[in-house]
Amino acid sequence: MPDDDRFDPTERSEYELTRSANIIVPMPPLRKARICGALALLGSLAAPLVATLPAAVREATFAGPPAATPLGVAAVALAGTVAAGLAGLGLVALQRRLARGPEPTDDAVWSFLAVEDALTGIGFITGGLGVLVGLALLASGHWGVDALDALRRNGVEPYASVSALPVTPRLTSAVALAAGLVVFAATVVVVDGE
Repeated sequence: MPDDDRFDPTERSEYELTRSANIIVPMPPLRKARICGALALLGSLAAPLVATLPAAVREATFAGPPAATPLGVAAVALAGTVAAGLAGLGLVALQRRLARGPEPTDDAVWSFLAVEDALTGIGFITGGLGVLVGLALLASGHWGVDALDALRRNGVEPYASVSALPVTPRLTSAVALAAGLVVFAATVVVVDGE
């Protein structure tokens, strides 16, 4: 049997043992926070995706610059970006609280686990789906005008302008860049502070 010095169950706290047996996504909170930060940072591709659309798509779909046009799909990507960023910051705060101590009591253990699972779900599912679906629909114009027509025949309008909600791909990219970098910086600060 290999000699593994890294794992000794007697050195693990009761919280760590309970967490390892009951957590849904078995990763440390900081790794989950970094994944949320990467998802948020991925949203910064919104403006470049629409700015590089083929000329035929831009002429057929947009009256002005595509990156400055309020789009419903940009709002979806922005919502995913914000969800991933906030979940990442929440996971960083949870890790910081656990690192500073004291060890959670028996009743508080389950609250910490519930908060970690909820933040993971918000970041991975809500954030991930919002960002990925939003970016996929923003990129759909790269497949050409025929692909957009096929999407429209199926009831999907990827470049529907929403003037009531002035979310542009440029705004989505700016918020995503800021959110992703803040989450990454927070994980570095927490690691250096421990």
